[in-house]
Amino acid sequence: MSDLPTSAYKRMLDLAVGVLEAGRPDDVWPLISSELLRSLDGTLLLKKDAEWTPSDGAVTAWRRDSAEPAALGPEAARHIREGYPFAGHYGATPDRTPRTAAEIVGERTWRGSGTAGALRETLGTHQMLGIPLPAPGSTVQGFIVHRAGADFLPQERLYAAQVQPLLSGAAAHARLLGHCHRTEQADPARYGLTPRETAVLRVLAGGLPATGIARRLRISERTVHKHLQNLYRKLDTVDRLSTVLRAQELGLLAESAPPARRTALPGECS
Repeated sequence: MSDLPTSAYKRMLDLAVGVLEAGRPDDVWPLISSELLRSLDGTLLLKKDAEWTPSDGAVTAWRRDSAEPAALGPEAARHIREGYPFAGHYGATPDRTPRTAAEIVGERTWRGSGTAGALRETLGTHQMLGIPLPAPGSTVQGFIVHRAGADFLPQERLYAAQVQPLLSGAAAHARLLGHCHRTEQADPARYGLTPRETAVLRVLAGGLPATGIARRLRISERTVHKHLQNLYRKLDTVDRLSTVLRAQELGLLAESAPPARRTALPGECS
């Protein structure tokens, strides 16, 4: 499978810049929908960031060349919420590789399913590509791209896999923007954080490396790394930036005033 063309990486960079410059959560999603629908030749993009049942749950969708969310009828929304076949696949495995509906259950099974028939009739689409994101909690989150005609090509699935980290960062940034006016300090103990881990988290938010955190708190660098691993596990994050963004989202840093010489982190509230 070949690498992506330079133009695809340039569009990813442009998308990242646009997302970081967004001032509201509602400014982020049209940027993402426009890029995904264009690059994947999609007809409709669905965003999933909450648990759905067949009869309940907001379904947000965008059509190509439109910055406004699309209106979906109740029948289409019901089949989308059922999540076939993505809910069964991604809900039963930690695998988060982008996959098409036909790839998961087979082309013949997919085309003969009630979901495929309903979506053809109500939306005029034939194929779906799921792009799940790693996210806190048990709910599978991500995007589903619909389109008419043939299934998504290997090169398009490669693009979806390459853009996943950027989409994950964009989703975290949108969540942060939605919490920028939080004023109440959350209790660290609610998330299982010890006083020392909380202290490391607050110094981490100041942009210091592990050596700087160790000097500031007068502990060894090895101990700092141990506390960082505990923070990653307890906040369900994977690195320093995602940990600070997650802590801000939860209100764990609400009372932490930025130091005068603090290195700004992308997506922080001003």
